[in-house]
Amino acid sequence: MPIAAVRNSRTALPGARRVLRFIMAAGLIGTAFTGQAVNAADDSYRIRSQTRMKVSVVEWVSSTGEYKEWTALNGEFAVSQRGDISMPMVGEIAVLGKTTEETALLIGERIKKLTGLATAPIASVEIAKYPMVYVTGAVERPNEFEFRPGLTVKQALAMAGGRERRADRSGEYADAEQIRYAGEFSRLELQAKQLMARRARLIAELNDKPSVDFPPELTGAPEGSVVGQILKSESALFTARADALRHQLESAADLMKLLRSEITVLDEKMVAQERQVQIAQDELVDIAKLVDTKILTTSRKTSLERIVADMQSDKLDLVVASMQAKQKLNETEREALNLKGQRKTEVGQELQVTEAELEDVRLKRTTTVQLLQAAGASVARYESLQAVDVQPLEYWLTRGGDSGAAAPVPDSAELEPGDVLDVRYNVSKNLDGSMLSSANPPPQVQ
Repeated sequence: MPIAAVRNSRTALPGARRVLRFIMAAGLIGTAFTGQAVNAADDSYRIRSQTRMKVSVVEWVSSTGEYKEWTALNGEFAVSQRGDISMPMVGEIAVLGKTTEETALLIGERIKKLTGLATAPIASVEIAKYPMVYVTGAVERPNEFEFRPGLTVKQALAMAGGRERRADRSGEYADAEQIRYAGEFSRLELQAKQLMARRARLIAELNDKPSVDFPPELTGAPEGSVVGQILKSESALFTARADALRHQLESAADLMKLLRSEITVLDEKMVAQERQVQIAQDELVDIAKLVDTKILTTSRKTSLERIVADMQSDKLDLVVASMQAKQKLNETEREALNLKGQRKTEVGQELQVTEAELEDVRLKRTTTVQLLQAAGASVARYESLQAVDVQPLEYWLTRGGDSGAAAPVPDSAELEPGDVLDVRYNVSKNLDGSMLSSANPPPQVQ
């Protein structure tokens, strides 16, 4: 029954309280007087470093007939590398190599000595977490795993994902790897030729050449091949882009020609208008003299002055129209120049990107060639090895930390916390005798 239930029994009926005391006394009083510890863990386990233990301490109070929980000392404690735990008030306690029962008795006696109690309190020690076990070698997922009692070598192998899955019979490369690398090489080769054709087209556009000069390694391709289609496509794109630029420049040239003609007509109109204004002004001078001599009326002079003003206004309109036409002509000339400059900039940027991509593809192609060669050499060298899925496994166990020596064990052997399991392929009996020469030694299995 939980301690909380025992404490709450004080508020219960006297009869019920006596029943609770009887139950607690029947189950625990013997342990309290004999000094034994309550322990739910396996007493055969010897505590190691990195073990986490859960400790609970209670005291039997005979005057009240109840158990009192020492909450300040309860908790979970980790065993240090030196093999001790540090408890509040109690201090450091060496537990390395002891069982949980021995540790519980030691804690009770230490508390009794420190507090001066007549009877040692009852300590309960449980293993909260064991030290990890480590699986390495020819497994799918080498790693550390949480230990549980009864863990066998075969179970640890399953926790690590089973035997490693290699690509071929030798454990290095396979025919499938060769096919994959060959396909990758073909893809990179085609991509490199595409980039080379694009680079040739961009260089022709940058230098305003009439046609594209493709490199010799591309021009020798048959007409209907993939490379031939690439060259045909790049040539068509070059022609289309050149035609588009030419049409834009021709449109700008036509507009500039039209504006120049408009400016010429306006200039001629301004000359004629200037002449008409001058004639009207001369006539106005003569009429002004006649008005002064009272030969003509003032209304005639005023009418002529109005005509002269209208003619001068028309002249100003022609000047403004000429200036606007000249401004439009300048803008069109700048647009034509900007069109060429923008095209050069875009082509230059595309050429830089293409050069970088081509260099990257060349590096990948070189690496793929090396991998392809290594794959073929590896398969030929170790083709006498049996398939991995029929090679036997060996299990070597290291116990006792770095100072321990590895020893072979069967797959049914039980592991202990902190063990290191090394799974190996036993290839010594699967090698052809011809491969055991010093000139061509087999791969070493560590």
